Amino acid sequence: MNPVLSRITIYPIKSLDGHSLQKAIISDGGCLLHDREYAISDAEGNLLIGKSNSLVHSLRSAIHFETSTVSFRPNKDISWQHFHLEKEKVKIQSFLSDYFGTETLFLQNKKGRFMDIPDISGVTVISSASLHEIATWFNNLEVEETRMRFRATIEIEDVPAFWEDHLFSEEGKAIEFKIGEVTLLGISPRARCVVPTRNPGTGEVTHGFPRSFSKHRASTLPSWSTLEKYGHHYYLTVNCYIPATEVGKAIEVGQELKIIGEKYLS
Repeated sequence: MNPVLSRITIYPIKSLDGHSLQKAIISDGGCLLHDREYAISDAEGNLLIGKSNSLVHSLRSAIHFETSTVSFRPNKDISWQHFHLEKEKVKIQSFLSDYFGTETLFLQNKKGRFMDIPDISGVTVISSASLHEIATWFNNLEVEETRMRFRATIEIEDVPAFWEDHLFSEEGKAIEFKIGEVTLLGISPRARCVVPTRNPGTGEVTHGFPRSFSKHRASTLPSWSTLEKYGHHYYLTVNCYIPATEVGKAIEVGQELKIIGEKYLS
């Protein structure tokens, strides 16, 4: 069995749409370059994110790094609004303030520090098979919708559902692995929040989602998985730390994932 990197997705603006890449550079923030580089906050600096503001689900976005532009389109609109990331920050904030109905700030941190837990989760890993399996649990959700609900940065294929559980062990230990020439450490499974319970395009809630998900996750748990040690089953994807030695290296779609072994965390 040879796990292969099949998809790379970064989320340039926290809580908004993903951006697919064929190749990604490891940044000095310990994450993929441009991942969660931007965020939207209110005037007091509180981030406007899916966990606390359902309006983010109805706002489409796209960033074009080659031209340093960002585009937004509320679901109710037909046309996109385009802005230069550096030259039109005031216009961006005005647009977002109108959309959210409150004064907003458009923030940037080139080290990706807007990630939820940047120090231990520079990337998250899931298998394509897991997404296909989970889609069957909820009246055959579209796989792309399932992918958007869980927002992993790295997706692997040529493995069975929940194979990614091989990439974590138990508290105090990590699983060292490589994708191409990049070394990563699988730290822990990712506990999920309210975001996966909502349709990523509309915010509509799937009632009973955590309970149903946990029931199915428990019944399909691989016998070798250590997930039981974490107390419940509302987990999906693996939190992975990227050592500083890997900065500047790249991962690329088509590269194999190879497990090196278990190691103790200092």
